[in-house]
Parts: sequence; structure tokens; C-alpha cells
Amino acid sequence: MLRKVLLVMGGTLASRVLGLLRQAVFNALYPDALKDAFNVAYRVPNLLRELLAEGAVQNALIPLLKSLPEPEARAFARRFAAFLLGVNLLVLGLGYLLAPQVAGLLVAQGSHLREEEAFLQVVGLTRLLLPFLLGISMAALFSALLQAEERFLPYALGPIAFNLAAIGLMALFPGDPTFLGLSVSLGGLLQALVQLPFLRGFRLEWRLHPAFGPALLRMGPFAFTTSLRQFLNLVLTNVLTRYPPAAVTGFYNAEVVFQMVLGLFATSPAIALFPRMSALKGAELARFLEGPLRRLSLLQALLGGLLLGLSPFVVVLLFGLFGPLTPENRAYSAQVLAAMGFAVLPWGVNTLLLRGLYALGRVREAVGASALVFLLNTLGYWLLKGAGLFLLNLATALAGWLGFFLYLRLLQREGVGAAYLPGLLLRAYLAGLLAALPGLLLQQLFPVRGALEALPPLLLGGGLGLLAFALGALALGLPLKALLARGPAGGSKGA
Repeated sequence: MLRKVLLVMGGTLASRVLGLLRQAVFNALYPDALKDAFNVAYRVPNLLRELLAEGAVQNALIPLLKSLPEPEARAFARRFAAFLLGVNLLVLGLGYLLAPQVAGLLVAQGSHLREEEAFLQVVGLTRLLLPFLLGISMAALFSALLQAEERFLPYALGPIAFNLAAIGLMALFPGDPTFLGLSVSLGGLLQALVQLPFLRGFRLEWRLHPAFGPALLRMGPFAFTTSLRQFLNLVLTNVLTRYPPAAVTGFYNAEVVFQMVLGLFATSPAIALFPRMSALKGAELARFLEGPLRRLSLLQALLGGLLLGLSPFVVVLLFGLFGPLTPENRAYSAQVLAAMGFAVLPWGVNTLLLRGLYALGRVREAVGASALVFLLNTLGYWLLKGAGLFLLNLATALAGWLGFFLYLRLLQREGVGAAYLPGLLLRAYLAGLLAALPGLLLQQLFPVRGALEALPPLLLGGGLGLLAFALGALALGLPLKALLARGPAGGSKGA
């Protein structure tokens, strides 16, 4: 199990590093106005991404595939792939026709992106980016088929291929909005294609299968949750476009870093552990989860604190590698990233707790709790829409903590007890805040504009923050030895 966890984490690390490089190239080669237009357009395929790709397909199909005999699972995979391809082609056609109307929902009245030329650019980029949905959807299906067999290498390779393709096209055609859109669409298709060689003998089969009904029923709750999550994204994008130029780009710069941290220290372990979790119940599952929860929560608290304290240095170093950021881009990116530092711990832990509910088959309960979290997060964004980007993004942290208590309560009802967890997270959170203090002080002493200027205070603040975290953890009685234990694999030997 440890080898599989490390394989997924290694692939995710390579993908996230390349994602940061792609974002740095993107920031260097395009003006702020075009970057804002692209980031709004990119929301359109992402509005359906979790419905037709990662969330619904992977979480719903992996348990189903594991329950079918191997010949039936292969037949189902061929037929469901054909069905999913047909649905994607229909969505792409409708999306192309309705692109102006969708863009109108995303861009607020009075926004700089409502100016005629900018709005047409948003619509054009939306149409260019739509094939990305097809690529990422098929990639998610192929990944689910392979993960059901506990084969994780192709899953790790897909995002790497996507990022390499996107970086290559942006570098070859700098400043060109057409190739900017194509870089993402072609990268998404490549993410699917690199997994095909691992699916020996795989082909499409245009026929129905008896397992379609159970599969769609499993996907239904995910579709509901995803609809709410994408409503959140629609509201958020509309709110962000109310801010001056570079605010949209600043948010998505910060989100790349936030998602990298969650991808490495929450999503990757959860993906690797999920097949094993699906075979456990009650106290056995609780024992299996205890080790990963103790280790990962400490790492997530530390990283959240460091992001809070070192956000300006992280932004300048990562996204100013190939050219200076505009002052607006730099300021907005740092504000959002600092606020997201507060959200790392609750959202990271929630990723594993939510997988526990899905592993138990408690889809309805998980969906209901997630729906409430997304609705309250959306309400927070709307209520704080004029409060500035830092306060606006604290809504995510607050929603994350609400989700934590909801998911924990639902697991306890299923006999998966974790009475130690609230106290552990509170102490870890306090230690994380201590880790932020050196960086916050260095921000006042070392204002930076270039990537090389950011490196010394980043290293100094990181070292001092790690020391402050360790001292705080010792004072608070946190199990630091857990970080030195054997990886984030399950805690029950019997599992």
C-alpha cells in the first residue's frame, strides 16, 4: 500500500510542479486582460468537468467495477466509454452554440470583461476550450478502469502529459489567444491518449449493459453535488469579475498552489487508500484511517500556516520566474493565497473523511452534507463580495470547518469513530498559525518584486516557520513522531 501511495503522490508532485511551471509561463507571456478572459472561459468546461469526469466517474464507477466479474467489468467499460463519448459530443455542440449566453452569466455587469472586444475574446476562448472537457472526461474514465485494478501509474502520467503539451504550445506561440485555448484542449485530449496503451484490447462498443442503471444511479448524487459546486464556481467567477483587472488571474494563481498542496497531501493519499477502504466497515475502517489522519493533518496544518505567512514570496517566486508580475497581479494573488492558507487543513482532512463515506456506500449522506457546505460557501462569497479578496476567500475556510463536523458526525453514525480528531485538528491549527508568524514579519521587512529577491526570505521564513511549528507542536502535545512513521498508509495491519 505504501508503494501505491508514494506512486500517486510522486505523479501528483510531478504534475503539480509542471502545473506551476505552466502557470508561470502563462503569467509571463500574456497581458492581464487576456489572462482574465482565459480564466473566465476556462470555467465553462470546468462547470461540467466533475459531472462528466473526475468526481462522478471515478467515485461512482470504481466500487461498481470492483463488484463485477472481470469479463463483465471489461464489457461494461467498453460500452460505458461509448456512452460517455456520445454525451460529451452532445455537450460540446450545445456549448459551442450557447457560449455567448454562458459567458454572460459568468461576467458581471460593469466588469472590464463586458467591454465588446474583451467579451468576444471570452466567447472565442470558451469555444476553443470546450474539447478539453471531452479529453478530461475520457481520461477520468480510463483512470477509473485502471484504479479499479489498483494500477496507478497511468493516472500519474496523464496530468504530466497535459501540462507538457500546454507549456509547449504556449511557449511556441506566445501572446496568441488561439493557441492559448488550444494548448489546454489538446493537452486534455493527450491526457486521455497516454492511458490507452495500458488498457490492452480496449475498444468502444455501442451497446447497452445491465450495469448502466446502477452506474447512473451511483452518478446521480454526484451530479447533484457537482451542480451545486459548479453553481458556487459560477457565483465566484461572477464576483471576481467585479474586481479590477488581474483579480481573476490572481485568484487562479493562488488556486493552483492551493490545489497542489491538497493534491499532494489529501487527494493523492485518498485515491490510493480508497480501494482498500471500500472493503472495510465500522471500527476496522476507523483503525485504518487513524494513521493517515494523524500524519496528514499535521502536514496540512504546517503547510497552511506557511502559505498564510509566506504568500507574497511564494507568488513572486513561482509565477514571476519568466518575467515580473504586474503589481496588481502580485497583490491579488498574495491576498487570495494567504486566505486559502486557512482552508488547507479542513479541506484536506475532509477529502479523506468524504472518501470514507463513499467507501461505506453512504452516498446520499455524503451528498447532502457536501451540498450544504457548497451552498454556505456560495452564500459566503456573495455576502462578502465587496469585502476584498482576502476576506472573500475566508468563506472557503469557514465552509471547510462546517464540512468537517458534518462528515465526522456521519462517519460516527456508521461506527467509524474518531473522537480524537477535533482536538487534534485544533492543536494542529494553532501550531500552523505559529508557523505563519515568521513569514508575516518578513513581509514587513522584505518587500519583493522579482523571483530571485523572493528566495532568501522564503527560505528563511520557511525554516523559522518549521521551527515555530515544531516548538508549538511539542508545547501542545501533538504527535510529531507520526510524521516520521511509515508513510500515509492505513493504520490497521489487519486491513
